[in-house]
Amino acid sequence: AVVLIGESGVGKTNLLSRFTRNEFNHDSRTTIGVEFSTRTISVGGAAVKAQIWDTAGLERYRAITSAYYRGAVGALVVFDITKHQTYDVVDRWLKELYDHAEASVVVALVGNKTDLAQAREVPTEEAKMFADNNGLLFVETSALDSTNVEQAFETVLK
Repeated sequence: AVVLIGESGVGKTNLLSRFTRNEFNHDSRTTIGVEFSTRTISVGGAAVKAQIWDTAGLERYRAITSAYYRGAVGALVVFDITKHQTYDVVDRWLKELYDHAEASVVVALVGNKTDLAQAREVPTEEAKMFADNNGLLFVETSALDSTNVEQAFETVLK
């Protein structure tokens, strides 16, 4: 399983729906607790059924959502490139993930909403350096226009 974690409103649910159903919902509601979707992809010639858990970013669901980190083989820690505050707390999300997940969990830092480039608050280089220093994969995505969404999930899954 792969878990999607990060602050509320960064686009986790739309990343999931874009990857699993090729859909984007402008009126996406805040996720309550945890929801999941699956998609089968080919990894090295083998069909792998990926189960992706979309977790609530709100503090009050934290006890529920952290339980899902345990069985995860991968995680996408998502922030919104137009809201520096969502990037500033990536450290906290990582700590929580590492406190509950297997040590072998593969983690990608994902800067979402690249379609809003004119409102960017988090420089690509800054996030890339943070990822490199912390042994994370790094990708910038747009669930709206599909940029790098496949790549984000497949990199972690592979």
